[in-house]
Amino acid sequence: MGMRLIGPVHLVGGQDYNMVYLDWPANDCNTYLVNTGDPLILFDCGCGESLSGILENIREMGWDPRDITHVFLTHAHMPHAGAAEDLRRNDVEVMAGPATAEAVRTGGLATVSYHYHRRFIPVEEVTEMADGEEVELGACVVKALHLPGHSADSVGYEVICDGRRMLFCGDAVRAPGLEQFRDRPDYDADAYLETLKRLLDDPPDVLYPGHGPFCLSKTAHWIGEELKKLLRTRA
Repeated sequence: MGMRLIGPVHLVGGQDYNMVYLDWPANDCNTYLVNTGDPLILFDCGCGESLSGILENIREMGWDPRDITHVFLTHAHMPHAGAAEDLRRNDVEVMAGPATAEAVRTGGLATVSYHYHRRFIPVEEVTEMADGEEVELGACVVKALHLPGHSADSVGYEVICDGRRMLFCGDAVRAPGLEQFRDRPDYDADAYLETLKRLLDDPPDVLYPGHGPFCLSKTAHWIGEELKKLLRTRA
């Protein structure tokens, strides 16, 4: 069963909450569903093996997965993008930043599928979103914000609903107690520093990370803690 968060946002997948259980470690990302008032849209989609459970959670909440029109990928890592081709084959448009689009089309090293000893299924068609580009879907406007650092292709998606500016931030910001992984082939500490400084200058009202808990207010605290984690590793 999914979990309603704020307004039209629902958590429908994520191994951290045992929402869809996988018997292999290092897990599935949080998958968010937003009911825009017309289509349903997803932010990230899990590793692939969890997709049937995600879709069942959506059904249990009273929605038809056939009403999902778009999935927005925060980056190419397998726990976030592994189900994208299965969704595309079911007429869901896959949206991503240019670097993510290239990575998931080729299914290469940037998907870090080797880390999970799994095969990444390449995505045949991806719609690219430039930094700052917006897409209007139902009552929501989704704005892409490039957030490189955790990976070269990391993108967040800003959605304004119920008067709140919400950021689906992938792995750019995690809960203060969660480790930030830096052993990925395109991790870039300098780019990450600039990303966190930019977020700290203009923090959203809500952060929906790719793993673990959410920050539903006072997001500058979480961003600042992420910056401290980064600076400790650089010291």
